[in-house]
Amino acid sequence: MNRVYKFLLVSFLSAFFLASCSSSDSSKAEKHFNHETVQEITTVKGKHYIAIAAPLTGPYSDLGKTLLEGAQLAIEEYNANPKNKANPVGFILIDDGGIVIEALERAKIAIAEGVLGVIGHVNSGISIEASKKYMQAKIPQISPASTHPKYTERPEFRGYVFRTIGTDRQIGEAAADLVLGNGKYKKIAVLFNDRPYGVSVSSEFIRRLAHHKEKEIVFYETIPVRTHDHSITAKKVAKTVADLVFFVGEYNDAGYLVKNLKKELPNAQFLSAEGAHNQSFIDIAGSASEGAMILGAPLPSKAVVKKYKKRFKKNISGYVATSYNATKILLEAMQANNFEDTEAIARSVASNPVFDLNGDLLDPSFTLYKVSKGVFTVVK
Repeated sequence: MNRVYKFLLVSFLSAFFLASCSSSDSSKAEKHFNHETVQEITTVKGKHYIAIAAPLTGPYSDLGKTLLEGAQLAIEEYNANPKNKANPVGFILIDDGGIVIEALERAKIAIAEGVLGVIGHVNSGISIEASKKYMQAKIPQISPASTHPKYTERPEFRGYVFRTIGTDRQIGEAAADLVLGNGKYKKIAVLFNDRPYGVSVSSEFIRRLAHHKEKEIVFYETIPVRTHDHSITAKKVAKTVADLVFFVGEYNDAGYLVKNLKKELPNAQFLSAEGAHNQSFIDIAGSASEGAMILGAPLPSKAVVKKYKKRFKKNISGYVATSYNATKILLEAMQANNFEDTEAIARSVASNPVFDLNGDLLDPSFTLYKVSKGVFTVVK
């Protein structure tokens, strides 16, 4: 296989793969809304290849890096096993920048290079569009992060698209059930970004609460995304005297939002979904994040948690666990088919008992995390 694509500078790889990507320096928080130039495709050598696709630059880069880290951990674990010495697996790293056109161009290159499967993308809109390319090439795609129902509900894509995370519907319902189970949350404010993710999850959340008269939606509004100042929104919410604020969006907007909310409505409980489950949320919000709750993916086994912390020098967050699981599933399917025939690999993935006919998890679950002393802790 002719591999002519450039490697990123060694210094970048060392910093990216071996060091933590977040910082508590508020001056560095600016990077969470900047959009650097999309990185060139990077190839980490092997005999067989997986594509890992995520935004590694742009406003969602910290979430993209958690997807990369989970997949990388699973691949390194596989390659470290002496039984797999004859068939080392490498990966082609695609930075989609959170931009559909960038993702599609890079998907073409990964397909041309003969990847046996794809782990990614993060953004549902990108996964939906890129899956058309992968499907044409008969390559299975497992997203650890794309939650929009449409991704797997297209009958013509059945058997080629999968996800290892719950859907928008399930996330919204799980968040609503949490609120329904706590009598002190009576007045609920709902804030969301104007992307399909924000609209979809918040709609499911409200639909679930609609028939419960003891719960009142006192505020429902989109937020001005990618801004550091949400003080106007916070003042509006404060007038409602909400007991709980449910926000659907990503870690950067969540961080700046909760800083303003804490000043105006200090006693309200802040709740968000998995898009905010990233250490950068805490770094941006600082002490205002204390007590915030995030509904995210469950942690993997204690052994995997330990390996991850040793490897990346930080705690698991974001899509690490779902990406690790997705990559393990794909690797097993590749092995079962002697690392050839992507159609057969797709059939093996589809036969995995964790998936239903559409490629969704049969038993999706979520874990409630609470920020305590600057880190995410599992709520028992």
